[in-house]
Amino acid sequence: MDDVKQFRRRNPAATRQRMLNAAYDLFSERGFRATTIAAIAERADVAVQTVYFTFHNKDVLLREVLGQIVMGPASLPPPEQSWYRAATAEPEPRRAIQHVVEGIAAILARVAPMLPVFHAVAGDTAGEAYRTGERLRWEGMRDLTRDVLLTKPSVRAGMELEHAVGLVFVLLGPEVYRSFVYDAGWSIEQWKAWTVDALVRDLYQPSH
Repeated sequence: MDDVKQFRRRNPAATRQRMLNAAYDLFSERGFRATTIAAIAERADVAVQTVYFTFHNKDVLLREVLGQIVMGPASLPPPEQSWYRAATAEPEPRRAIQHVVEGIAAILARVAPMLPVFHAVAGDTAGEAYRTGERLRWEGMRDLTRDVLLTKPSVRAGMELEHAVGLVFVLLGPEVYRSFVYDAGWSIEQWKAWTVDALVRDLYQPSH
């Protein structure tokens, strides 16, 4: 046991990751307010003081959890993730959209269990993490739409950037994903196929 403790002390990044994983799981299971720092420490198998020393409070923990959800296991921002690069390089609109939907589906699968948590704290200081995240998501979708999706051939005549961004932001948003996959009982593959069809239909001229 002493060897395990010494190993953990020498690996603060692994310990931090365990605490983030524990917070994500407990927030998803119990909600933000019902989850205590003590419960997170117990789930992560660390001292309560370790959680406080690393994150200071639950608001910071929630912000860090949200960042991890978006960045994924590789801790990369979306423009540096493989799906984004593949969509950028792909000249054919439908295949580019498929790369985008595939990549964002992985992010939404991590966000969806936390969505009730973010909604519950929307008016609190803890909710600032999600409000900021949504502003950044809009900016990211704007960049993706302008620099990737609208550079493909056959964009609909008269398509305005802000209209296109709105389509992408909503259709690839966590609320729509959760409504179809969690509430309507769609499979993730069904949601992906529908989303690809909807975006191709609304952004590009019909193929002949």
